Amino acid sequence: MINRVLIVCVGNICRSPTAEYLLRDRLRGKDKQVESAGLAALVGQSIDPMAESVLAANGLSAAGHVARQVSQDMISAADMVIAMDRRHVSAIQALAPHARGKTFLLGRWQGDVPIPDPYGRDRAAFEKAYTMIREAVDSWHSRL
Repeated sequence: MINRVLIVCVGNICRSPTAEYLLRDRLRGKDKQVESAGLAALVGQSIDPMAESVLAANGLSAAGHVARQVSQDMISAADMVIAMDRRHVSAIQALAPHARGKTFLLGRWQGDVPIPDPYGRDRAAFEKAYTMIREAVDSWHSRL
């Protein structure tokens, strides 16, 4: 049974917190824990203002988010680890080889599509990433 999900991207300020807060919202009322972290996290920073703006426009907020660096302990504690692209999956498995069977792409149910990083780009890039993340999270939600 999947009770604890860890979502990973690079900086832990755009994609992974967006996915974290979307999945938390979808799993509200269920006994599931959803967290996020970054492979090269901007430790201590809040969610990117544009990512927060797009979330807010869709009725959610990650205002309390604080970026953190992924660790072997976090990966070990998770029942499932979800990453944004194949490079992230490889990095997670290099850090924690035992995670091989529980690490998947967020876009797994959309043909393993990677979620592009909107960091430093315009609002349209954030909106596109949000839409892809929302569709992927909705696919995962029905399987959790």
